[in-house]
Amino acid sequence: MTPLTGINVYDAYQISKDERGIYSITKDKFIKTKIQTKIFASSGLSNLNVDVESFYGDVYLIGVVPDAEHKTKLVELAKNTDGVSKIYTYIRLPSDGGECESNLAIMLKLKNNFFKDSIINGTSVRVSVVQCNVVFTGIITDIEQEKHAIWYAKHIEGVRDVYSFLKVMKE
Repeated sequence: MTPLTGINVYDAYQISKDERGIYSITKDKFIKTKIQTKIFASSGLSNLNVDVESFYGDVYLIGVVPDAEHKTKLVELAKNTDGVSKIYTYIRLPSDGGECESNLAIMLKLKNNFFKDSIINGTSVRVSVVQCNVVFTGIITDIEQEKHAIWYAKHIEGVRDVYSFLKVMKE
């Protein structure tokens, strides 16, 4: 199995668990990629510090930027991207909460819990960890999935706060 095959298998699995249709998934992935490309080309912004998600044209910008000017710049990049309907942000500045050495550990514990949980679909809930704060995005089919996700996050050592952008879409 090559790395490319692994990515393709993961993408296929992720698509099979996604609540959106293939057209919406493709459109959202295109929007996300366009915004990430703009971030890459912008001085002072980094895809390593900002997560971009898109669901039905609604864009979520999550992460840390150097200052308020860069936050405004980031939002403008997204606003000026074709296909974007609405923008939601969870953007923090370095002074907001300082760095958190356990961001990766928190994310790994959370994703591990999700994959073991029979109510949460591991790939339908996207997880970002910013300065030890957990942020959820995604489309779910039942409010119980959100409740479980929040419960898991609040019971992981080191988590400061939990914020959810999850949207319930009935089947």
